[in-house]
Amino acid sequence: MQISDYIKNKIKDEYDQWVNVQYGAKSKEERQKFGQFFTPPELSIQMLEKFDNLDGNILDPTVGCGGLLAAAVIAGANPSKCYGIELDSVIALLCRDRLAKLGVPRTNIKIR
Repeated sequence: MQISDYIKNKIKDEYDQWVNVQYGAKSKEERQKFGQFFTPPELSIQMLEKFDNLDGNILDPTVGCGGLLAAAVIAGANPSKCYGIELDSVIALLCRDRLAKLGVPRTNIKIR
């Protein structure tokens, strides 16, 4: 699918609002325990452009702070069909807050 420059900019703007809190005040060493790497908006956009459409369910099994799902919703995905799984409870709670602002139900983000 093709994502317009307007939507790409909206994805980047939303990311910029979360970039400073997405690590949950964890040190680099703490993040490395979980192998945490948060997806920059440019990579989320590239991933979404590989989709045929955003009509079905979208699952991010390593959701982190929700960058890919946030980008998907901004690009037109139904928020109620976006799901994520995160091991780190601190990051999962941040993810829930972030995605709730975009209409994703908090219960769609699971902590495992």
